[in-house]
Amino acid sequence: MDKRLAEIQQRLTNDQKDLAIFVKHIFDEYDKKADEHRRLIASNALAGIKTSGVEEKVFYDTIQETKRWMLDVLERTAQDLEHTGDKNWHKNFPDGVHS
Repeated sequence: MDKRLAEIQQRLTNDQKDLAIFVKHIFDEYDKKADEHRRLIASNALAGIKTSGVEEKVFYDTIQETKRWMLDVLERTAQDLEHTGDKNWHKNFPDGVHS
């Protein structure tokens, strides 16, 4: 995912790179939360508290799916920014990318 984020960031102009930086910051926060969760589960295991494997899988799958979703939205936003002024381009977002 980091590779895809870097590729999208390369396509954006300097004024637009803030979008990719914002997404990177969110990914970093997800990673921190996952690490905190991992530590909590480990301490619970030491205390004899069992966790459901299904719940753990759902937790990590949800984080990964959210990251993929955010990259997809960033990709579509980058496409709309690249095609600004192109009258033949069908916008990914009907309200546009410029206010």
